[in-house]
Amino acid sequence: MRVLHLGIYDRFGGACIAAYRQHTALRQAGVDSKMWVRFKVTNDPAVQVFTPPTQPWGRIRRIFERHRLHYERKRWIRNGEFFDDRSEHGGLELSGKPAADVVNIQFAWDFIHFPRLLESIAPEVPVVFTMHEMSPFTGGCSYAGKCDRFRQQCGKCPLMNGGKENDWSRRNWERKNRLFRSRPPGKIHFVADSHWLAAEAGKSGLLAGLPVSVIHYGLDTETYRPLNRAFARDVLGVPPDQPVVSFAAASVNDERKGVKYLIEALRLLPQVPFLLTWGRSFPPALADIPHKHLGNIDNEHFMALAYNAADVFVMPSLEEAFGQTALESIACGTPVTAFAAGGIVDTVRHEQTGMLASVGSSKELQTAIGRLLDDQTLWQHCSREGVRVASQEFSQEQNARRYVKLYKSLLR
Repeated sequence: MRVLHLGIYDRFGGACIAAYRQHTALRQAGVDSKMWVRFKVTNDPAVQVFTPPTQPWGRIRRIFERHRLHYERKRWIRNGEFFDDRSEHGGLELSGKPAADVVNIQFAWDFIHFPRLLESIAPEVPVVFTMHEMSPFTGGCSYAGKCDRFRQQCGKCPLMNGGKENDWSRRNWERKNRLFRSRPPGKIHFVADSHWLAAEAGKSGLLAGLPVSVIHYGLDTETYRPLNRAFARDVLGVPPDQPVVSFAAASVNDERKGVKYLIEALRLLPQVPFLLTWGRSFPPALADIPHKHLGNIDNEHFMALAYNAADVFVMPSLEEAFGQTALESIACGTPVTAFAAGGIVDTVRHEQTGMLASVGSSKELQTAIGRLLDDQTLWQHCSREGVRVASQEFSQEQNARRYVKLYKSLLR
């Protein structure tokens, strides 16, 4: 069985990292898995990269399409993260891609031109759409917040200019609807990474009558495992005798990641703990909070060391489809304090693998952090249970086994 994953990167950002872990797990299970990407980060020979044609006509066409799509977005979108189902490559990115028995679409926005893709795939070839956020079943927004217009046909999007019924989100929604319905019955399947995302997908008129399954992300629990805490702190230069709280996000400027609630919660604690952070940008000014920023971490063993250096990992996201960092942390034996938002609750279980707080409540977040720092019996229980849950329910082997079962059922 040949499986081809389509994505913009092989390893960059949470969704692409999850896709690469899935690809790796499948190969370890004996599946002929390959990836077709726009930008390659790893040296994996099973990952092939698309190189745009350099001929003048090809470059001119790509530049024209890029500016046209950019103008269209600028005209409509006021703010927020939106993804288009078209790309500047206009289908040229499909030439040279490896042959496959199953096509698994990962996070491929701004790379794959979906109308051309689905038109080019033979009717008998199954298409699996792994959903890493909400945009596959909305007019383009990655998280809908309080808006529920994706339940019908989008339009009058609160993040669009003009508030028109037939806005960019409506057109995007209708185009995707035609594409999804064009596949033969039983030859397109949507996979959610959490129960929350599957429930939201079930509300969308875009996926009405189409199959949606839940397959959680998988994790290499040989890499993400408990290590000596004193050793981890010594290597990273973290104070050995202070309570340590950690936080990670690709961009702390993303309000959805909730860094302001973390800072408010830490300042409410009787003793302000040491804050260890990592990611591509530094948290806001933290003059009164002792802290260290490790920068962007690409090496997974080094990242496991960072999780092990903390007593508690905090995830104050306001919306999250899954929350991969929470899984990584509990696998390392570091309990997680988080808002009970979206798919986070699949891994962060109250008083089992960590502590949950009401979304947006800095006070509850502070109380939860304080309990884990002060109650060693609770901390040890959450630490042990987190390792057990990660290894028994979220291993890469489980992830591969569930995808293989799905692929085979679609091929039949």
